[in-house]
Amino acid sequence: TISTTAAGVTGDWKYMGAVAVGTKLYFAPRNQDNVGVLDTETDTFSTISTTGAGVTGHNKYMGGTAVGTKVYFAPLTQDNVGVLDTETNAFSTISTAGAGVTADQKYCGAVAVGTKVYFAPRNQDNVGVLDTDTDTFSTISTTGAGVTGHNTYMGRTEVASHADFAPTTKANVGVLDTAPHA
Repeated sequence: TISTTAAGVTGDWKYMGAVAVGTKLYFAPRNQDNVGVLDTETDTFSTISTTGAGVTGHNKYMGGTAVGTKVYFAPLTQDNVGVLDTETNAFSTISTAGAGVTADQKYCGAVAVGTKVYFAPRNQDNVGVLDTDTDTFSTISTTGAGVTGHNTYMGRTEVASHADFAPTTKANVGVLDTAPHA
């Protein structure tokens, strides 16, 4: 194991999900006020603060994905997507409020298809979409497919031009054809 305590990490539900960029793993902050970083070449653990971007509290983010050298964290209770630039170690945010997404337990997991990031709906009646070229957040409704409710999907993957979401309480796998949204 590799200790996290030397980096000042304490408490429960520290991180939820990790994203690889190069030889480093970046852990999505759930109840920590930082992104956890594991350097797999040196087996050292460090952190990058989120407080400079105004991100504090519990249940912040759950999962994420990378586009190039930036990591995008799925908003759980934050009203924003967390963004970590792995070249500068700068943490910033992109608001979800303009798209009307402000409730708790928003999304759980993310997948990148090209330069767009798709967020798996947890308690939303939509898939969240982040255009990383413009830093614009929007949504795609799931109600037309009869998908509504709480704890809908968790986790994600991408195959060809589909974003696929693992069922939590649904009796189906959520499949979004991303080609029309590219």
